[in-house]
Amino acid sequence: MTISKTLLLASLLWIAILPSSPFTLSPIAQVRSSSSTTLNAASSDDNYRSSSTSQQQQKQTQEQTTLGGDDIKNDLPTEISNNIHQHTTNDNDATSSPSDTLRSSEFTNLEPLLQTPTRTSRLTSEARTSSIYTPAGTDAFWSLRDEITQLEQDVTAAKSAGISAEGTNAVEAMLRRAQAKDPEHVYRVTTGAAEVAERMGREEEGKRYREESERAKRMLPQFNLEGLWVGKYGNHGFEMINVTYSGDKLIAYKVTGDKNIPRGQVTFTADVSPKFDEIKRIKKLDPIVLSEASAKKWGTKRLPRFPGEGHAAEPGFANSQFMEGQLVVIGGGDYFSFAWIPLEHQIFFGRPSPELT
Repeated sequence: MTISKTLLLASLLWIAILPSSPFTLSPIAQVRSSSSTTLNAASSDDNYRSSSTSQQQQKQTQEQTTLGGDDIKNDLPTEISNNIHQHTTNDNDATSSPSDTLRSSEFTNLEPLLQTPTRTSRLTSEARTSSIYTPAGTDAFWSLRDEITQLEQDVTAAKSAGISAEGTNAVEAMLRRAQAKDPEHVYRVTTGAAEVAERMGREEEGKRYREESERAKRMLPQFNLEGLWVGKYGNHGFEMINVTYSGDKLIAYKVTGDKNIPRGQVTFTADVSPKFDEIKRIKKLDPIVLSEASAKKWGTKRLPRFPGEGHAAEPGFANSQFMEGQLVVIGGGDYFSFAWIPLEHQIFFGRPSPELT
């Protein structure tokens, strides 16, 4: 995305949230905190609505996968175990991600890359991963999620109604097959399995689960935001940030600063883990559901959200503090926004042009 497009998108954002502007457009989303504070989201020309799920679906989302016992493999669905064995064990060099292609259009007339054995192995591994998992952030992914939710309800209903074990097992098998295509589910399960295997001293088994966990992780946009981004920090104008990760924690540092938060400081963080932390009571946020027109515009019908903390300070970096925030990932990770909930402030980020990088 060129800087001119970044300017246009950010301009639309600020027009959308300025009530005094004669060009004010209806906001298409609201980011809602646990205290019901609302914030206009970054876009224009339509309305989103926050997704509402039943208490049963929320409980299912928040449940942690518990793994243990003498044989970890037996605790994993057969479909996930099969996925692990479909991958070769010599593709540890597969370090690229779906986000690697996001900026390819910005570079033209480049010499073609040599097809070395290492590169061929990596591309083969990526193609195999794409054929197994449904990429998160796509319409196909959200349809898969709806199917999984329905199957979970069907399993519960079948057990409550006293349906035969054969019938219940058939529905459960359908559920496991659907879950095996969900990269977020597989990432959560295999990460847990790896931790258990490592605690039990099963290094090789833990390594296999880690490898599959990393493959599934590459299909999750919230883990593929690493690198430089540009966003408009209010009156300070456009600033550049650098996104990196520490485990499942996204950390954004300022590359260019201002009188409030100087360069080199953390501007915000987000917990992008799919796991529910029962100890810290960190709940997974419901995605934002887009209207039909907005879904067509952004190429997806829902936008996932993740809890975080935004850094704020008075001029001179005085009274520096972190406050409640939310990260919203758009589609396959082409764009994202971050909201400082108490300040009712949100910034929309896009990739910078090659000239800036």
